[in-house]
Amino acid sequence: MQKIIISFLVLSFIVFFSCKKSDRDEDKTTSTSQDYAMVQSIALDLFKIVHQAALSSAGISANNLTTTTSIFGCDTLIVDTLSSPMSISIKFTNCSSNGAVRNGIINATFSSKYDVSGTNTILHFNNYSHNEMPVSGEITIFNNGLVNGKPMYGFTSNGFKIDTGKKNRNLFWNANQSFTQYLGETTADFTDDSFKIIGISNGRAFAGNTFTTNTDSLFYLGNCNWISTGIATVRPENLAIRKLDFGSTCDNKAVVTLFGQQYEIAFP
Repeated sequence: MQKIIISFLVLSFIVFFSCKKSDRDEDKTTSTSQDYAMVQSIALDLFKIVHQAALSSAGISANNLTTTTSIFGCDTLIVDTLSSPMSISIKFTNCSSNGAVRNGIINATFSSKYDVSGTNTILHFNNYSHNEMPVSGEITIFNNGLVNGKPMYGFTSNGFKIDTGKKNRNLFWNANQSFTQYLGETTADFTDDSFKIIGISNGRAFAGNTFTTNTDSLFYLGNCNWISTGIATVRPENLAIRKLDFGSTCDNKAVVTLFGQQYEIAFP
């Protein structure tokens, strides 16, 4: 009887820890993909805001498509074309638009006119938050000019960080991507824009594990807060590649596929 009890305890120990490992693996499957989907969408949101601000500010672009002092109607643009480099500060105070609440300041500096090939635009943040999540780090937008007749922008992030406000619950993300504009290049308003995103990234998820991603033919519509369509691959450290499918509609949902199993995720 004693041998049977010992054998049962050993078997229970193995099953328990096998289940815990499996549960942890599944959590990383969904959580890491969810973290990437969120940070990619927030980065694209920042890009479209600065893109419209630059094209709407006299002196910042060579060909101003319009002139405005606000993007959403609840923010303020402060334009400086006399300093070198030129700059725009976009100030938000509880600015709510399309389900996103923005606070703080986005600072953008321009090495030349924003719409001129070869121009570097560098973004920094001053107490900026997206849906109450503090954002920091640096983003660089490089104007590659026309490629096959379409405007193309290089997009890199360095030390880009999203904070949950909880200890050791930060997301770090470094990206090297290209954004090709397919629609909306004749207007400054981002709501008619469509961009194709290609490139790679790496980072550290909220759970602490590192990850890498590869994106090919993601599409982002300016009138949507999230990636609209396309597939990315996400690989958490020491785990298999996950396929992340953003579907074909504007929503905050996607499907993660791993070993034939599908998991639906939602992200802020």
